[in-house]
Amino acid sequence: MEILGFLFADEQMFTTITLILLIALLVGNIVFDKLKKYEDIDTNGAVTLMDSSDLILLDVREEKERKTGYIDDDIHIPLASVKGKLSSLDKRKKILVYCRNGSRSAHIAGLLTRNEFENVYSLKGGFQAWKKAKLPIKT
Repeated sequence: MEILGFLFADEQMFTTITLILLIALLVGNIVFDKLKKYEDIDTNGAVTLMDSSDLILLDVREEKERKTGYIDDDIHIPLASVKGKLSSLDKRKKILVYCRNGSRSAHIAGLLTRNEFENVYSLKGGFQAWKKAKLPIKT
């Protein structure tokens, strides 16, 4: 009871609210990670995955971003067009999605899993991580 009295004292209210918000964010983050149906993989995992013959490598960057390079044998569908082209992708294959830094690919990976794609991966750090790892690119 002394802890509750301390936490809810007028001079501690800001600290208590901040603590509650941080705990809620932490729990929310843990729950989100458990509920997402795709896997984030690093560049090493991506290279291993690329050894599979049943992989679709999907670049969701804009056309102008591809001028800096792209990963060989990918399929380019800009982010805004992916939803309209889902039927052109084989749901039975593994799909590795990448963008510039990983945020758009995570969004599209979620979209794919919500549309019954089962083996979906998002490249952590995106094309920037790929280049930083000095992996081969096409220009």
